[in-house]
Amino acid sequence: MIGATGYVGARLVPRLLGADATVRCLVRSPEKLARTGFADRVEVVRGDVLEAVAEACADVDVLYHLVHSMDGPGFAERDREIAEAVADAAARAGVRRIVYLGGLQPADGGNSAHLRSRGEVGEVLLAGPVPAVVLQAGIVVGRGSASFEMIRHVAETVFGGPLALPLPDQAWNRVQPIAIDDVLYWLTAALRLPAGTNRTFDVGGPDAPTYVELLRGYAREAGLARAVTVPVPVAAPRLGARAVGLLTPVDRELAAPLLESMAHELVCREDDLAGLVGEPPGGRTSYPEAVRRALADPGTPGDLPGSGPPEITGRHVVEVDAPVEDLWAVVAGIGGDEGWHTLPGVWAVRQRLDGLIGGVGLRRGRPRRLEPGAALDWWRVEEVEPGRSLLLRAETRMPGTARLRMTAEPTGPGTSRYTQTVTFRPRGLAGRIYWYAQKPAHDLVFGVTARMVAYHAQGRTE
Repeated sequence: MIGATGYVGARLVPRLLGADATVRCLVRSPEKLARTGFADRVEVVRGDVLEAVAEACADVDVLYHLVHSMDGPGFAERDREIAEAVADAAARAGVRRIVYLGGLQPADGGNSAHLRSRGEVGEVLLAGPVPAVVLQAGIVVGRGSASFEMIRHVAETVFGGPLALPLPDQAWNRVQPIAIDDVLYWLTAALRLPAGTNRTFDVGGPDAPTYVELLRGYAREAGLARAVTVPVPVAAPRLGARAVGLLTPVDRELAAPLLESMAHELVCREDDLAGLVGEPPGGRTSYPEAVRRALADPGTPGDLPGSGPPEITGRHVVEVDAPVEDLWAVVAGIGGDEGWHTLPGVWAVRQRLDGLIGGVGLRRGRPRRLEPGAALDWWRVEEVEPGRSLLLRAETRMPGTARLRMTAEPTGPGTSRYTQTVTFRPRGLAGRIYWYAQKPAHDLVFGVTARMVAYHAQGRTE
């Protein structure tokens, strides 16, 4: 397999292994492969595709080609060169079938550079001596997919707040999304096709909504507020890519070709594969169900970096000249009459203001035991690992959810390390504005807390 550490490959390999297949992975980084959890169950060939594809193809029956170079200028040329090398190496090694995952092609004859490149790779493989099965899919819905993460983060930003969302009028074009589970089904089912099959197959879900309906559908499943969408008769993919780069974990070099694809309707023009290998168990996954699964998915190492719910993190780490037991005693005793070891009066002012707007206010007090569900001042205990870690969720009124994790770990005889992590999941644009507006004060207050926790731990030792 080429692309085993990518988004689709990292999910496909376990399915193939579960079907008792022997899998060989061509990877540039064995270290990345090690994070997948299946590295010890596959054969590994290390190297660049152009340099090591011949070795990877030796004694292989079926070759999965799952890589795309969509991250900068010249990607089409690189993908074509790789496809030609793959087709040649597979033929020399006696491979019986190549399976490639490409993209749906527009019926109107137009095309973006991104889709045109995927179509060209498919054509190169189909023209080669080894029979190829080229699956053409639209937007893949699942945690870690670049397209889905764009939908998620744009919707979370705008639908999570009282804003109107201006969108290019191309966003009212139709697209046929497909759940990642269905993609994996079709990829594995391709093994059952008759020998010599050499053609493209369109694959998609049961729905063909517009891009706007994708955003609205995500918002419904995520429980976000409704927002007004306003069509704008201007398409500027590069400008849009900059905005996407700011709002989402998708790099603008990757976002631009994806946005260019919105200029075309991307729906399946045939459904032949189902007639040859059958439908997925339980039928094809609807878009709402695919979103629900994506929201519950913990993710894999092959996912796009930054995938998952929008989350902003602040961290302070302090080396402590005290044993971990003394450090934990300070962490476990925080709050109530002991206070929060920071600038005097800061939390009192903040919580009185919170009380005025209907929040919990200055609810001082500690529970008898630190256990999940217990109230600790204006925090709620979510997790406790005695001697090591305490996780709290703020009950203060704010446009998002804030959590504070305090961790104590030993670093040597009589020394330890204190790590204090604040995570904030913003709700809409208001949440992001709130976070960055109070960030300087936040960094000061929590920075003082981290240093004072260490100071008090060292004081116990002295």
